[in-house]
Amino acid sequence: MKPNLEPRTLNLEPFGLYIHIPYCLSRCHYCDFNSYRIDSVQVGQYLEALGQEIACCVTPEAIRHRRVCSVFFGGGTPSILNASQLIGVLDQCRSVFTFETGAEVTLEANPGTVDIPKLLALREGGVTRLSLGVQAVQDRLLQRIGRAHTVHEAQRAFWMAREAGFSNINLDLMFGLPGQSTDDWSKTLDWAIDAGPEHISAYGLILEEGTPLYKEHRQGEIGLPDEETEAAMYRMAIDRLRDAGLEHYEISNFARQGFQCRHNLVYWQHQEYLGIGAGAHSFLAGRRFCNELLPARYVSAIAERGTAIASREDLSAEMLRSERLMLGLRLRGGLNVQTFKDLLGIEDLAVSDRVTRLLDDGFLRLQEGRVQITEHGLLVANELIVQLL
Repeated sequence: MKPNLEPRTLNLEPFGLYIHIPYCLSRCHYCDFNSYRIDSVQVGQYLEALGQEIACCVTPEAIRHRRVCSVFFGGGTPSILNASQLIGVLDQCRSVFTFETGAEVTLEANPGTVDIPKLLALREGGVTRLSLGVQAVQDRLLQRIGRAHTVHEAQRAFWMAREAGFSNINLDLMFGLPGQSTDDWSKTLDWAIDAGPEHISAYGLILEEGTPLYKEHRQGEIGLPDEETEAAMYRMAIDRLRDAGLEHYEISNFARQGFQCRHNLVYWQHQEYLGIGAGAHSFLAGRRFCNELLPARYVSAIAERGTAIASREDLSAEMLRSERLMLGLRLRGGLNVQTFKDLLGIEDLAVSDRVTRLLDDGFLRLQEGRVQITEHGLLVANELIVQLL
């Protein structure tokens, strides 16, 4: 299937670039991402296919005259590759696309897969932001969820990143884990705050169907914190991280001033992005594309037809409005009142029972000309958005 990227209307705004590296040392017990145990033979084939896909992206009108504002290497575990392999992919992108001055380049990294020489090479090669998957600072919890690193490795990785010169580091943390107490979570927050990263992502565990943790929970083999405890953990994160000087700018994300994740803002602000690699998604010219999921099928598709696009969807005006509303309300700044009304198709907030009810019940608020989800509403944000849609 050849990609049809001819735009409905010409868009010259910058776009984000996502690069998927689908390999891991082992799969975490909660993970349902498109990831697989690393195969050294297939890695070479995969990187060659990535290069071919990147080379084919320069011609479509939807991106030809536009600049890249962010690059995100996700996975999987991108840091499982050699620095030279990763920088090679980044250099290929630079040879094809025009990057904005100061474009953000993020690499997701597992603490057990980095050392100082590797981190130095990555920084010197153009990676500007490192996202370390720490999750917890209790080894028993890391083992329980199948993480391939220890607390010591996580702590060491952070300080090695600082020594290598990274001045923009995110720490991924998780709450609601099996066997995790509020005291465990408090100590994880203590360590993260004391470390002093520029950005922290704090996610509640979601049991995805088909994962080992999901199966164990269904069989009654694990106990999880109850809803009240998990809500208390979330409120603790909001209060503690805010007091530590990090702005709560999105439901699960906190940043020091000037360090919001540019790439994730592309998604939340409903901007366009191009995905490269197995299973990668793109949103361009009012359409969504998805590549072949399996790395072997992705490699074969690139070799046989020059593209790995497996599915394509033209988004209706209604779908685009719903997505813009859903994503915009995830941001703590919310949506401009007029934009909010336009997305809902109403002329006056007062005439919408669903809106006035959420305002009266304290789940939504009007502040400085914007509609925002309140802290009370954050605990049930997904349900609120569904009600509005």
